[in-house]
Amino acid sequence: MNDLRFAVKSLARTPGFTLIAIVTLGLGIGANTSMFSILNGYMLRPAPYADREHLERIYRTTRQERRGGISPADYLDLKSQMSGYGEIATYADSDMSLSEAGKPAEMASGLRVSANLFATLGTLPEKGRSFRPDEDSLGNHRVLVISHRYWQNRFGGDAQIVGRKVRVHGEPYEIVGVLPASFSDWRHLSSVDVFRPLGLTEKEIRDRNSTRLRLVGRRSDTVPRAQAEAFIASFGRGLARDFPAAHAESTWRTVPIDDSFIDKDDQPIIGMLIGLSGFVVLIACSNLANLLLARTMGRAREFAVRSAIGGSRSQVLRPLVAEALLLALAGGLCAVIVALWTFDWFAVASAEPGGNGVGVNFTLDWRVLGWMFGACVFTALAFGVAPAHFVHRLDLNSTLKSGSRGTTADRGHRRFRHVLIVGQFALAMVLLAGAALFVRGIHEINNRRHGWQSDQLVTGTVVLPAGTYPGDKQITDFQRRALERLEGLPGVVSASVSYSMPFFGLAESRRYLVAGRETPQPGHEPAAVINGVSPHYFETVGTRLLSGRAFNEADTATSPRVFIINQGMARGLFADENPIGRRIAQAGGKTLEWGEIVGVASDVESVFANRVTVAYQLYQPMAQEPRPGSELAVRTAGVAPSMLVDGIRTTVASLDADLPVRKLQPAATTIAWANYQDGVLGSVLSALAVLGLGLASLGVYGVVARTVAQRTGEFGIRLALGAQG
Repeated sequence: MNDLRFAVKSLARTPGFTLIAIVTLGLGIGANTSMFSILNGYMLRPAPYADREHLERIYRTTRQERRGGISPADYLDLKSQMSGYGEIATYADSDMSLSEAGKPAEMASGLRVSANLFATLGTLPEKGRSFRPDEDSLGNHRVLVISHRYWQNRFGGDAQIVGRKVRVHGEPYEIVGVLPASFSDWRHLSSVDVFRPLGLTEKEIRDRNSTRLRLVGRRSDTVPRAQAEAFIASFGRGLARDFPAAHAESTWRTVPIDDSFIDKDDQPIIGMLIGLSGFVVLIACSNLANLLLARTMGRAREFAVRSAIGGSRSQVLRPLVAEALLLALAGGLCAVIVALWTFDWFAVASAEPGGNGVGVNFTLDWRVLGWMFGACVFTALAFGVAPAHFVHRLDLNSTLKSGSRGTTADRGHRRFRHVLIVGQFALAMVLLAGAALFVRGIHEINNRRHGWQSDQLVTGTVVLPAGTYPGDKQITDFQRRALERLEGLPGVVSASVSYSMPFFGLAESRRYLVAGRETPQPGHEPAAVINGVSPHYFETVGTRLLSGRAFNEADTATSPRVFIINQGMARGLFADENPIGRRIAQAGGKTLEWGEIVGVASDVESVFANRVTVAYQLYQPMAQEPRPGSELAVRTAGVAPSMLVDGIRTTVASLDADLPVRKLQPAATTIAWANYQDGVLGSVLSALAVLGLGLASLGVYGVVARTVAQRTGEFGIRLALGAQG
């Protein structure tokens, strides 16, 4: 206790040094702890579900997606064979237009889910009930379960919420349940506001091409993981055998729920963040080692006197150890403040733009606190070695004879201090260079030419409700009328709708046969991603048509099928031949419906930094295979895209007041959102780099200031002897 009291008094006598030391440690340990909390939140903390050792995700893996979804037909097949596994549940993205009498419609983040999803996850509604099995069927599906957050934000926490009537896509629905607030810990579904039963249509039940469903499985207690894994893999092989056109190059696998929150490809990124934040800790340790060494040299006579009057080595060193521990403790407390602030920032920054959160709690649990304690102990040992080594080598006779309070460093100590300073700046430069290269790469990805022109373009998503638009004719008529009105707006050059914007990152893939060629083995036909587009699509999005013609109003559901392929597909399938006029057909169907290639477009690259662009890209007229969900694109001229957002929204609402346009914004914003997580990573790296450089500079300032203070007497003597400033 005496040593601690003495250490407190000693540190209090030098407030400047103490403040610099605590801030340096707080920033260094706080940054490192924050990075560890990311690792903890995504990978180490167990999933907060009952019986989680039996809960897992089921994925279909292809060349394009490691964690792909499945089709409704595949789900129903698997569900009928679950005696060898346990229970499965499924869900699919399905944002909803929700409205009430007297209130405008708004898009809510939603899912279509199987009736047993909440039971599979071990979650019961806080209010009301979950879905009944019969509500999975089409016609019985007009009920909703909402999140606790949406209940509070949209409905003001209405105590009578159960039984409340709303309209979804213009159809009447009843709210039957509210999930507990803790359901936000289910990280895959944390941003979802509204859940409705699956309600598969007859067309969806037969579909093996649309892989939008995601699977969650709960193994039976009697089924070992290895057996369940083998069962799922065997099921996938059976699909590949029975339906080669859809499954020839896919495999099925299970992933324990605790391992499913972050992809294996992303794990090195988290490791890199922790490693780079370790650089910051090393810089902080180097700073304090230098500062403490300078401070200890200034107290050399004190330590010499302690030794001369009989103090043992341990008695001499104990005050230094106590000071190091106190500084580490104070730095750790400062690090808690830094970490808590960083947690809040990262939780907001890493959430998808427009979403409700990342679904991961970055908190100070025992793992994070343990890591922080270990970092404090490490830093105390790391920056305490240099002063202890100095005292250990102290020459008592020369120090006592010198008559001064301190002593100057010998050549070895000066060299050691220089190495620390150089090392600090070397680490800081590594951080700066790495951050600069990464940020530059993200900037180039967001601003490169992707095969389309994002400037002067507005994009959004429109989903037509099946109740209001039950057939292809109604869908086509609405899209035609909407495009006509949009093209009549001032400042609009052209408008189009399509299955997807030209990202080709998650687009649907199909296999094709070429007329006049030998038919490949099933499942080995050339595959292309497909996009259904309206007339004026290519001029609207800015993708060049290299040869042939674009689609026009004559390409309808009753006219001969036509296709436009990209340059990569033309080169791969036809080499030096002219593809215009050649005929292709989708493989794997009951009958072959041949269509003519009428044009060749330039290649489109994925805007997603972590996805490989698919080489073969194929377009077909939207009217020949209409879909209720479509991406809207509007090309502007002479006016900023953001200025037309309200006009576009109003125009669509004039056709259907219950039909909001989701994520209506300039295309440049959409591209930036596509890589928002990389942008967050770039911000983190930049912050670490700036922090490292700042700590290195702060350390140099502290050492120089301390050295000048120690040599004040020397400078006075020099001036007294006539030295000039």
